[in-house]
Amino acid sequence: MFVSRKSHWGHTTSKVLALALTLALAGCTGDDDDDDDDDDEQPNCTAGQAVTLSGKVTYDFVPAVYSASTRAGTLDFAQASAKPVRNAVVQVRQGSNVLATGATTEQGQYQLTYTPSCSGALSLVALAKTTTPDIQIEDNTDSNSVWALGDSITTTTTAKDLHAGHGWNGSGYTANRRSAAPFAILDSMYTASRAFLAVRPAAAFPALKVNWSPDNVPQGGDKAAGFISTSHFSFTENEIYILGRASIDTDEFDSHVIVHEWGHYFEANLSRSDSPGGPHSSGDVLDPRLSFGEGYGNALAAMLLPESMYVDTLWAGSSGGLTAFGFDAETAPSPTDDPTPGPFSESTVMRLLYDLYDSGSNESGYDNVALGLGPIYDVLVGPQKSTEALTTIGSFIAGLRTQAGVNETAVNALLAHYDVGPVTSGFGDGDTDLRAMYNVVPNTYPHSASVSFRGGPSTFNKQQQNRYYVFTGTGRMMNISASNASEDVGIEVYQRGEVVGSADKFLAGTESVSIPTQSGTTYVLAVMGFKENSGTYSVSISITSP
Repeated sequence: MFVSRKSHWGHTTSKVLALALTLALAGCTGDDDDDDDDDDEQPNCTAGQAVTLSGKVTYDFVPAVYSASTRAGTLDFAQASAKPVRNAVVQVRQGSNVLATGATTEQGQYQLTYTPSCSGALSLVALAKTTTPDIQIEDNTDSNSVWALGDSITTTTTAKDLHAGHGWNGSGYTANRRSAAPFAILDSMYTASRAFLAVRPAAAFPALKVNWSPDNVPQGGDKAAGFISTSHFSFTENEIYILGRASIDTDEFDSHVIVHEWGHYFEANLSRSDSPGGPHSSGDVLDPRLSFGEGYGNALAAMLLPESMYVDTLWAGSSGGLTAFGFDAETAPSPTDDPTPGPFSESTVMRLLYDLYDSGSNESGYDNVALGLGPIYDVLVGPQKSTEALTTIGSFIAGLRTQAGVNETAVNALLAHYDVGPVTSGFGDGDTDLRAMYNVVPNTYPHSASVSFRGGPSTFNKQQQNRYYVFTGTGRMMNISASNASEDVGIEVYQRGEVVGSADKFLAGTESVSIPTQSGTTYVLAVMGFKENSGTYSVSISITSP
């Protein structure tokens, strides 16, 4: 049997496992040349005679484990198990020709009927690609070819199983046996989408491309060479990238990491995110758009897998072994990982959202809400997507209150436990600190204002260097500027989540933009500061409408 390599829908390159097999599929260079095996005669072949082939496709799943009490974890290869490759594309090929295509069942089983010629090497191939929804795992370091798993067959073969192994040899990975990775990633994302489809069958997920390579490292640079910075969803490309470099950081079995990034894909394609992105960690006082986006991603992974313990594995240094860090979406550790709870904390958002979803059987003192996935989905694709405010925990809670059957008293008790006020609007009314992020501009122009920011290392996406200004369109052009003589500032103008104007020259001074406006329409101006040294400074804002 030979492992994956990848497929360009009719061409597959393969790395041969240590089984001394000689079969290799045609190269994925885009040409139509068949390999030398295409002249092989098939035994006991009758031209035009149909052949039925069936079997099962499986992959090794390795659990990522973490103990909150010992604060230690790893990939537990001793507990690895064979899981079915579900809803994946399977093909019978003769040389580079596809003779039959089908899909595996939820149990990983397939059946294909094909009609071969009597010459040409036959192979069975399972692609790391599902059919419904359409998800495929590509190699960003090899021309975005699709990962696949295959083996040779003959016309007398009527049963053939395929299995993708994890390739772990006890101390490291054997490179050409590491075939389970793309199928593990595929199955985690398939699990996430199927969880929503189980409660909202009409949900439609756009095609998703996921980039994984054993060369993907946590370093910025050329993604085609594997320098992907970290596992992430790219909003500009609408694709996901997953780390894969052995002895540094491999995320293919870190299901929560994978589904967290799938959650950002969900935001971009079915819901909405206004998050500024950037570095973050538990304990940070973040811009509330960022705290919502990251807390939501962690909570969603816990809901959809479903498993409340988030685990991220990695190698401890160049000569260290596998280790992990993690946290529980349901229960905070002691001492707490949420020293400043509230709307600006991603840990608060994560546990608040998870408590809204789960039964709260162990938290009866404050958690009497158990909405399940359905209402969570409805808020994300409905009021959260269409809010006139920016996407924060405030806009989510305001949207949640519009859903049928929501007990507002129970929701308020849960909010209070996490130091969030009884939010009543997308603009944060009911929570003093969140509401203070928004400044309402009177409908008289010109308008000028100033805001005090506090700088510091890596704080551009923190609460202390972000404020919002809400204004109403006049039906005319509006000129907007923000300035500080010695510090860099930036501006973005939103209209229901769409950025209709922005300016940032990455220099101190004045940033300005002019936008056409619709009369009576609400706009939100986000003002961002980028001072890297500690200290306060004032930013002047001007809005005019000639």
